[in-house]
Amino acid sequence: MSKVFYSLVALTVSALLMTGTASSSELVIYTAHGETTTSPVLEMFKKVHPEINVTLVRGGTGEVVERLRAEAGNPSADLLWGGPTQIYDENAALFQPYESKTDSAMVTADPRHIWHPFTLLLQPIIVSTKRVPSTEMLSSQADMVTGKWRKQGTLIIPDPARSGTGYTLISALAGQFGWPFISNLVKGARIAAGSDDAFNAVRDGEASAGWINEDLGAKWKASGLPVSIVYPTDAVTGQIDAQAVVQGAPHPDQAKLFIDFLGQKDTHEKVRDLTIRRSARSDVAPPAALPDLSTLNIISPQDPKQVVVARFQAALPK
Repeated sequence: MSKVFYSLVALTVSALLMTGTASSSELVIYTAHGETTTSPVLEMFKKVHPEINVTLVRGGTGEVVERLRAEAGNPSADLLWGGPTQIYDENAALFQPYESKTDSAMVTADPRHIWHPFTLLLQPIIVSTKRVPSTEMLSSQADMVTGKWRKQGTLIIPDPARSGTGYTLISALAGQFGWPFISNLVKGARIAAGSDDAFNAVRDGEASAGWINEDLGAKWKASGLPVSIVYPTDAVTGQIDAQAVVQGAPHPDQAKLFIDFLGQKDTHEKVRDLTIRRSARSDVAPPAALPDLSTLNIISPQDPKQVVVARFQAALPK
């Protein structure tokens, strides 16, 4: 994915150079979100702000953050959209504060106004029904390290160094169950370069199980794909994903307009209905297709990414 990411960035920068100076109606967004999340939002934004030309550059959370670090002082991007709030906290110097009028409506807020919540995203377990019979279905995170389950096939884990979902999973699970649990978890597991690779491997029957963002899991299950979605009885990992204005953004006013648009109640309601994502606003009901949060034990990332990546790599079999 990194080659594609850097190619897209190069094309974006080249296009701006060919036209001289980018106009005031430009907005360049780096995002870790997939097309199923971004497309409906950008279509809605275009209707409200047809004067703004949006350039979207996709990459894994780790990739886009590394790109922002490389560009610090002379950024191409105006906004980072996607990734857990912890990533923004750890890289606060890459972003500039902005107090959006919608911040107060969220279930949580950054007191520094660096990041702005978008959705609450859980990661249930996804199981390939091609490879795992219903009689052998797991029910908890603890089941993932049992000998009985290992006989069902390959577990796949997104690399926390490159994937925001991978970071959330490993940091939250380590915080709840300890690093010895992670060491057992990775034995014989396949490490995917990104979350999409991990999701698709289970969908296609290349791996027996993994974790999936619940919006995508709900869509796949509803469409009849050969997967089962399991909300573990002991703990479900989750994150609040966010967005922020890049420090030194070429078009900060357009970035702030986008953040305000993303935070509006009607935007959140449409995102919920179109993407099956839980809103981070306190006044927007969750999608009917998803389980009630009160029935789940939700765990969130604990250690910072640098620590998680180092300990995860140390835990991998040599």
